[in-house]
This record gives sequence, structure tokens and C-alpha cells, in this order.
Amino acid sequence: MSVNSPDLSIILVSYNTAAYIRRAIESVLQETRLTRYEIIVVDNASSDDSVAMIRTHFPQVHLIAAPDNSGFAGGVQQGAAVARGKYLLLLNPDTVILNAAIDRLLHFAQLHPDNGIWGGVTLNNDLTLNSQHAWAKPSFLDLLFSTLGLSKLFKSSCWFNHANYGCWQRDTTKAVDITSGCFFLTTRKLWDQLGGLDTGFFMYAEEADYCLRAQALGYQPLVTPDARIIHHGGVSHNRLAAKMVKLLTGKVELINRHIAPWQRGACKALLYGYVLNKYLMHSLIPNSPQRSEWREVFQQRTRWLQGYH
Repeated sequence: MSVNSPDLSIILVSYNTAAYIRRAIESVLQETRLTRYEIIVVDNASSDDSVAMIRTHFPQVHLIAAPDNSGFAGGVQQGAAVARGKYLLLLNPDTVILNAAIDRLLHFAQLHPDNGIWGGVTLNNDLTLNSQHAWAKPSFLDLLFSTLGLSKLFKSSCWFNHANYGCWQRDTTKAVDITSGCFFLTTRKLWDQLGGLDTGFFMYAEEADYCLRAQALGYQPLVTPDARIIHHGGVSHNRLAAKMVKLLTGKVELINRHIAPWQRGACKALLYGYVLNKYLMHSLIPNSPQRSEWREVFQQRTRWLQGYH
């Protein structure tokens, strides 16, 4: 690990994830051998021992103990403000670096310098494939297939599951619309050009907004199968309803910003239909543990249908 003149700044935002972020940092230190890098952790006012743990076990980490929770985008912006690398890597605290993935991803970026944004492939803890690391730009048709359950029924279909690139086996390089913020590499130059992540997105869809704004300038996010990490996902949320409300709010904000005005109402109606279907389905399942969660999401529809603004 080099702190004098890093080529790469690795930014992690933590919120009550002490056990996970310790594992994440350890994996970065163990698996990153060829890259000069610095690690920056922004703690969003955690109530656990995240700050004390990092200070004790990782004195080489640049720790920013924020006084309040500014969300993922706000935390990343604080980290980027002090970053010195030519490249910025956004890394979730609930990840584990495998097989020199950071070295591999940076090398891939250097081979494809014009793309501006690069990502890798995520795996579950048992090393099975987790497809939630790349998505297509939201569209009416994709939202329709999701609401009708066709994208789940035909997961491997290019047509019905286009939103998640269902027919892509994750064994080839692929140009995508959006790559996940859990393992997200970009250049400092593009970051500054775009103004970084938009802090109007408190959590979820901020990386999607960044990717789509970059595409509007001619950049094309690119994913390599050679850089693979474990991503647990959602560890800062212990309730489905809280996560889904933020996720839906982010999706609506993305629709507000990047979908043609004449399509926005229909796309939001499909999200409404998706949540209503989930609520009704779990209402019909005896003793469903998710019934109350989806009821809460549905009851908060006025909130998330407005987006973040």
C-alpha cells in the first residue's frame, strides 16, 4: 500500500458495518499487490464500533468520521474531496476482494482508457454468480416485464430480462449502461467533469445517474469478468421495507431525470403495479413474513413516487 503518490484512491462508505468493513479492508490489503493505492473510509455516524475498530486495526487508512449520515453519495463525495489518485474506486464495505480483483480491474481500465467507467463481476458468499452488478437504462418495456414477473420467470432471456442482461453469461467483456457502485472504477478526470455523484440521491441509483450522465458525454461503462469480488448486499438495512422505499425512490428519481417526459408517468405506474402485486401476493400467503414489509412499502407510495426531489 502506497500513500505517497497513489494511482488509485479506494473509497468506502460505512454505516454500522464494522464486521464487514474489517473483512473488506483486510481483503484489499491482502489481494492488491501491483497497484499504488490509498484507502479512504467515510463513516456515516455509525453507532457501532466501526470508527474505533478502523483506528485500532488500520492506522494506515484515511478515516473521516462524519458527524451525521449523508447517505452513500454524500459519503463518497467527502472521500473524493481528499482523494489523490488518478482513478477512484468506490467499494462497498460488504465486499471481499478475490484473486487480485483491484489490480485486474485497474489493468483492464488502462487497456480501455476511453471508457471512463469500469466494473467487475460480483459473487455471493458461496461464490455463485450474483448478477446484480450491471443493468440497462430503465425503460417502459423492462419495467413492464418486471411488473408482470416475466423477467424473473425468464431470467436467462435477452428479451424478457434485458434490464439485468439475462443472456449474458458474465464470462465476456461487456459494454453496459450501468455498473454497480459496489465495485465502481472511474477516472478522476471524468469524476471532476461530472461533479461526482449527485448527493440528491441519498442511497441507491446514484451510480446509475453517474453512468447515464457519462454516456451522454460519449463514455461507455465496461465490465470485465476477470475482476471478481464477493458482495453480500444490503447489510446496512435490517428491514426489507426500509431498503425498498429507498430503492424505489432512487428508481423514480432516475426516471425523472433520464426518461423522456411522455414516458415517465407510465413507468411510475408500472413501479406502483410492481409493489401492489408484491403486497397482494404476500397478503394471500398464510403467515408470510414479508406481508407487513410490503404493506409498509405500499403505504409509503406517495413518498417514493415523488423521487428524491
